[in-house]
Amino acid sequence: MLFLESKVLNHTVNEEGRITLLHALQKRDFKPVIRSLRIHCFEELLIEELADAENTIARWTASSSDEPFVVGDLFAFEDHLLYVIFEDEGFVTAGIVYETETAEPFRKLNGFCHDIRSLLITAQEETTGMNLINFPEWEAETRSMPQGFRSFVEKQDSDSLFTNLRKEMMARRIIAASSLEDEGARLFLRTARNAHEEGCAVKLLSGDTQSQETVPIQRLEDVGLVEREVQVSCRKTGHALFRLPNAGALAVVTVSDATCSECGSAVADENVQEVIAPTQLATSLLEDGSWLLSRIHSVLRDLGVPEREIAVGPSEGTGFGQMMANISGEPFLITTRDGDLTPPFARWSVDLEVETEASHLVIIATGRIHKEAGLLLRNHSRRRVSSGQDFEMILADDVASASHELRGALDRVSQRIIAEQLCVLDGSLGMSASKLVLTKFQLRKSNNPQPVEPIVESPAEWSSAPATLSLAAAASASFTPDVVAVEPEIIVPVDEIYPEPHQDIPQF
Repeated sequence: MLFLESKVLNHTVNEEGRITLLHALQKRDFKPVIRSLRIHCFEELLIEELADAENTIARWTASSSDEPFVVGDLFAFEDHLLYVIFEDEGFVTAGIVYETETAEPFRKLNGFCHDIRSLLITAQEETTGMNLINFPEWEAETRSMPQGFRSFVEKQDSDSLFTNLRKEMMARRIIAASSLEDEGARLFLRTARNAHEEGCAVKLLSGDTQSQETVPIQRLEDVGLVEREVQVSCRKTGHALFRLPNAGALAVVTVSDATCSECGSAVADENVQEVIAPTQLATSLLEDGSWLLSRIHSVLRDLGVPEREIAVGPSEGTGFGQMMANISGEPFLITTRDGDLTPPFARWSVDLEVETEASHLVIIATGRIHKEAGLLLRNHSRRRVSSGQDFEMILADDVASASHELRGALDRVSQRIIAEQLCVLDGSLGMSASKLVLTKFQLRKSNNPQPVEPIVESPAEWSSAPATLSLAAAASASFTPDVVAVEPEIIVPVDEIYPEPHQDIPQF
């Protein structure tokens, strides 16, 4: 995935100064792509005075056209691309296009901006013969926060926000949540929890071969979802007396000459069995489908969305989960349910989307889509499109398909923002600058294939469930409950994906 970050300098650079700046940058190992093409044309025409030819054409262009001769330029490197654009309003914009894997992108941008500013100061001092003191500084481009996203954050209780953030910072919780993608594991843990609450834990003996074959108990134990306990029950009535964490604790009880409250026999003479018990972590993750929100939160972080641009709503006790992400001014609303996509869940998602004014609605339900729910979503999508609003809907039935669709949505977003930023260079380049940049990174990615990310993999070896369902919708008239069309147009994530050195943002 590609990201874009830029800074602005409030300073006017004339045509001659632009050419001088690009020439000076080239001496500092910043080779301008567009200017290099022009110089190559001059060389092909056997023009010896390259600088005179460039300045002559620049003056002629300025006198005969409203368009400047030098609009900006691109500077290509292995895993990133820098650019500079001279705005008509008297500003200079410098930016970087980079990948998720690019090391220290903000340091690279800051170094590029520092070189441009120092060269502009030197050029102006040589022209005026005076030392400049109050030369403007670079400023980061400010992006407005969507009102819906701001309201969503303001509604959350401060304690719930802190609790959600703390939970998401726990690597153990994230790993455990990934194990719950398997439906069989979730069913087993719910059964175990209910059995313990009803005092029937004996049905979940650790030596139960059927449970071992259906769900890998050892794997659940490794990630902290289950633990083994010792249960003592009355030999005559079968009533569970108490549970102990290990055999050592049982030895302490037996040597104390404790007796059964049911039959009066010594505890040492009663039934002692090892049972499997769900941990507090498992209970927390299963409650209201919290594990699903945790997984989607991890997916967004892995896709490069900064922590501060993600807000997780508190549980309302309905089994519905809610989360919002601010992607460069575009509000994404994500609703989750560990179960069917029912009409109440669909109506709740639509109402929340209207309230937050989200232009992207992502609905994740692990069960089937009810017909009435599909009809409701289709009608809502049609209304949004017919009103002239940009809108995209994504439906998914598991984390893997949701991750795939979110990645595609963010890719389309980044492509659009790059096109909006670099389109002013199209005329100078003679082709689409954004397409050229995207092609560079696509070819680089194809030549250097990335390993499969484990975070989007479903534990297929745990279950023989049918193939996953993934629907992406852009709210068109052709929408049906089974198949939905994809809208290729969106807007972008360009906020800081990696924190500056002085920021203290948690890492996973």
